[in-house]
Amino acid sequence: EKDRTIETLKSFVQTLWNIIADCEDYILTKYPQIVLQGHPTALYRLPKDITFITSEELHMMYPTLDVHDRESAIVDKYGAVFIMGMGWPMADGSAAEEVRSPGYDDWNLNGDIIVKHPLTEYRHELSSMGIRVNKDSLLSQLKHRGKLDEGNLEYQKAIINGKLPFSYGGGLGISRLLMLLLRTGHIGEVQVGVWHDAHYRQAMEAGLDIIPDRIVNV
Repeated sequence: EKDRTIETLKSFVQTLWNIIADCEDYILTKYPQIVLQGHPTALYRLPKDITFITSEELHMMYPTLDVHDRESAIVDKYGAVFIMGMGWPMADGSAAEEVRSPGYDDWNLNGDIIVKHPLTEYRHELSSMGIRVNKDSLLSQLKHRGKLDEGNLEYQKAIINGKLPFSYGGGLGISRLLMLLLRTGHIGEVQVGVWHDAHYRQAMEAGLDIIPDRIVNV
């Protein structure tokens, strides 16, 4: 339990970020044709270090912007950020940066990896992750949501009774990561999806090479 700290969380995130940044170096060295030569973003590279900021600090920096706009503003400034503290409302009573399950991450020890996509130049979320709840954080978050009755569920009860090990984890969007590293502007360029014919036509007209799931009538 002594390792349930912000310093531990930052260490996990920086290790993951090092891998992502190294992957970009490898891919663009091996496949330089991925970069659109002459495009304003051709020289753009991910930063070697990720910037850490709390959701409260971000809200204070851009109080007049909505969630997506302030996230776009911060990645435009730093390239890659880990926004910590997802779940609790802001100190001024504003809504949380992101709604999170009360039985999942500790809202004081979690966050999102968000980058500036080199092609779209827009916010691009890669991962939601964090240190998992312990008894105290679980009960506090359940109380905040008015869901203390969920403490009787099997998983939550096991945490409250100290029967599960302390842990951390999260999800890394593989298709989103591929979009970043391969510099594609549409998720349909890295995974098969079901799109209507009009969408295929729009994509083709925009120069997007969407993977078809069927014979498309364009």
